[in-house]
Amino acid sequence: MKKILQSILALVPLLLIGSIASAQIVLLVQNPSNLAGSYSFTYSSENNWGANMDTVALTAEAAFAVDGSSTEDSLACGDIVNPMDIDGKIAVVYRGECDFSQKAMNVQDSGAVALVIINNIPGAPVSMGGGSASANVVIPVVMISQSDGELLRDAIIAGDVEMFLGNNTGLYANNVGSYKANVGGANSFAIPAKFAQSSSDFSVPVGAWVFNYGSAEAVNAIVTAVIDRDGTEVYNETSTGANIPVGDSLFFQLPDYSEAAGYEEGFYTISYTIVTDASDEFPDDNTVTASFWINGQGLYSKSTIDPVEGPRGGNGIRPANGTEYQWCVALESENAEELQITGMTFALLTNDVDLTGEAVQLAVYEWNDPISSTAVTFDDLNELTDNEFYDYTSNAESEFVTHTFAEPVEILNNQKYLACATVFTDDVFLVVDAGIDYNVMYETYLDEVFFPLNDIDGGTWYAGGFGTDNVPALVVNLENTNGIAENIEQLEVIPYPNPTVSNITIPLGTALNGDVLVDVYDSKGALVLSENICQKSNKLTMNVEQLASGLHTFNLTFEDKSSTSFRVMITR
Repeated sequence: MKKILQSILALVPLLLIGSIASAQIVLLVQNPSNLAGSYSFTYSSENNWGANMDTVALTAEAAFAVDGSSTEDSLACGDIVNPMDIDGKIAVVYRGECDFSQKAMNVQDSGAVALVIINNIPGAPVSMGGGSASANVVIPVVMISQSDGELLRDAIIAGDVEMFLGNNTGLYANNVGSYKANVGGANSFAIPAKFAQSSSDFSVPVGAWVFNYGSAEAVNAIVTAVIDRDGTEVYNETSTGANIPVGDSLFFQLPDYSEAAGYEEGFYTISYTIVTDASDEFPDDNTVTASFWINGQGLYSKSTIDPVEGPRGGNGIRPANGTEYQWCVALESENAEELQITGMTFALLTNDVDLTGEAVQLAVYEWNDPISSTAVTFDDLNELTDNEFYDYTSNAESEFVTHTFAEPVEILNNQKYLACATVFTDDVFLVVDAGIDYNVMYETYLDEVFFPLNDIDGGTWYAGGFGTDNVPALVVNLENTNGIAENIEQLEVIPYPNPTVSNITIPLGTALNGDVLVDVYDSKGALVLSENICQKSNKLTMNVEQLASGLHTFNLTFEDKSSTSFRVMITR
């Protein structure tokens, strides 16, 4: 199945967001009433082809374009055989076979005023790169999901669907809103718990840009932000009210979310809610969410990682003017020395290239260049890895794979590092996560939030990569510098009381948050007790009344597979 891949023709040397575009681009089904509402979509002018959606505002009936092919669902890759049915209407076709611009040209030549492409695979609609005919496409082109296409299909065939497509600024009197690019969040999606032990090492800027898209002044706009950790509320703040003039915007700054004593592991969701004195006539964008994951698995990533299903990514992206490129994520922590980098996880997409035999180089650099608000350089890089390559043994396109370094890379506190993947073959793309946008965080964390790109053929580093909304789906894998048990043994753990009658306390010397397997053997070596304990403190307490009198050996096995043992005398 062909993936949609994107080449960038021009890269911005440094992306610093000082203002945010205020156009509200929507796809609204206005009729029939049972299907009315806004639908998620992508559009071609995001990739600089087709009509500029900022200037589009059209309402028209939707109709399927038919190209006479034998496929049940029209792909519009050939000449349109029902031009009278789509003339002056929004043409609807399916993704597949030919590039997006060819579909657009075929319906445009038949009189369609816009094109809606229905995705042919499950999941969100994808970014649409320009194809061979993109320079000649003048109509707006959008894509909706496969599920939304199924929902609308029968009504479109019946001629009952009327759509509004484009910039709805001024369409309603009362309409304020915000989007994912306009709200604050964590400076990384996945953060190892060791990197979040204090507010000085990790905190979350909370705030939102609110735009008035309506034709009337927004009176008493208020933003509320709620953060929950796995369903438990940990933050709730509300702004003061403010008026927003027509066509204007306002940033609502709320207190940072921080925990001076450190953050508990878990999946955190930030929910922003926007209200005004008037009832909003387009409420779809009045609630915006962001999320981050503080984890005990040692996973660090700017891109999304599902705690159950693993890393997520969608499209592939690369520079257009070269074959070799290197894309990185930056990391730094005041507690870095507690962990070491063991490897990296990534995925590739291709333009019909078999990945078997392809190689990707993985590298970690010590990054010593200073960073300021006006200059970011990459002249002082010290590579800490040595010829680390992942070699594809099969065509595992779009699958996340992990390369483990020959030797773990030790890292230092308060030192910047770049963890990078280098691709050497044309038409091979590193998978990106377009579900996150670090727009606001770029302003807040100028010295932290980076996913720079090295266009090796062009000899140029781009600090902003491809922008705040195209994040390389790179995962840095870390583990404790020493096993848990090694740390405990260094502290000379001495259980007490020993001898004991009924209970024993085992001081661990460090707070643990995970499972500990306790196996107890009698003096003959027989296993007499095995218990898995969920440990969340620096002491482990056990009741041993079920054990017979005599000398027993306790063996503790931790989640990282390290272990320690000691002997305890049970007396009766």
